[in-house]
Amino acid sequence: MVADGGDPSRLRRLNERAVLAAVRGAGELRVAQIVEQSGIGRTAVEEVLASLVERRWLVEESPAIRGRGRPARSYRFRAEAGYVVGLDIGAYSVRGVLTDLDGRTLASTRQTVTPELARAERLAVADEVVAACARQADVPPSRVWAVGAGTTGIVDPTGTVVQANAIPDWAGTNLPSHFTTHLALADNDSQLAALAEQRHGTSADMVFLHAGRRTGLALVMDGKLRRGAFGAAADMSALRGVAWEAALGYLHAVVPADVPVVDKAERAFAAARDGDRAARAAVRKYAQAMAVAAATAIAIVDPRVLVLGGAFSQAADVLLEPLTAELDRLCPRVPEVRASALGALCVALGAASLALDALNDRLLSPARGPLPPLAARSI
Repeated sequence: MVADGGDPSRLRRLNERAVLAAVRGAGELRVAQIVEQSGIGRTAVEEVLASLVERRWLVEESPAIRGRGRPARSYRFRAEAGYVVGLDIGAYSVRGVLTDLDGRTLASTRQTVTPELARAERLAVADEVVAACARQADVPPSRVWAVGAGTTGIVDPTGTVVQANAIPDWAGTNLPSHFTTHLALADNDSQLAALAEQRHGTSADMVFLHAGRRTGLALVMDGKLRRGAFGAAADMSALRGVAWEAALGYLHAVVPADVPVVDKAERAFAAARDGDRAARAAVRKYAQAMAVAAATAIAIVDPRVLVLGGAFSQAADVLLEPLTAELDRLCPRVPEVRASALGALCVALGAASLALDALNDRLLSPARGPLPPLAARSI
């Protein structure tokens, strides 16, 4: 129990947050476990539990009856009390996922856009994707408590896009200020893709190679996403030796000209998978270009793992081998190379994680006052 400094209301808030944090972190706990983990006396824990159940933050689960005596009561956090939406706002599409407060994905959707779409219209599509996710999950809009957004370009700590080569009028967009009815945050798409991988896939120190129609790198070191001082850590897009945009041309050149741009890479990977020699050569050239930046990051941070993520991770069966071969040529020590299982949803999932982190900070901060009773409302 934390000293209260003579303020009973502050002590109660501290106890409340300690109990909530214990249950939140474990999923479900018995009273004795909550006492042990929170360091609060049993009587105080019982009082807090009763209050949190009454305000619908916790649920008392029906215990299984075994043997004699009173069965132990257990409590779980109401992850269904609220929801978050994670967005991936790109040049060619806007994706969204809706999760509960435990991060379980309940809905996902995607709308196609173009790089030339005006800023206001792209933001309107993002609003539509948020609404579509809520409808798909049968969730009232008022219970979407937070929105996280990942987007192409360099994004500063305020959520403002300060540089975006892929979308002509995107620089200067402050994404949190658009989602005024929600707690909202934003970050670079590659950074959030790496965050999603760290939460849902790879816990080791990693270089994350975000491969798709846009390419990027991100770093997770010592269990934390490393953004850098200005949000541009591992951004090598401006280096002359890194020809990411040109590399896509290798893939596009081996499919018929009438194939839509958004489908060209997938068609090239499919042809390589079927043994087409020209397609296999194109994939090899693409992998060699990707390896240049990845090798630079590997040399600097010496990670345990290089993760191939993004939409192109679904072509790992034809892409990993030439990528690893080129890294063997460039690097004195090659880390384990693996593909992410998150596919094209990685950015949206990372954006949802960003929103959940912000919500947890609010939920568990005693400075924010007593937790309100829950209904269909936002915090």
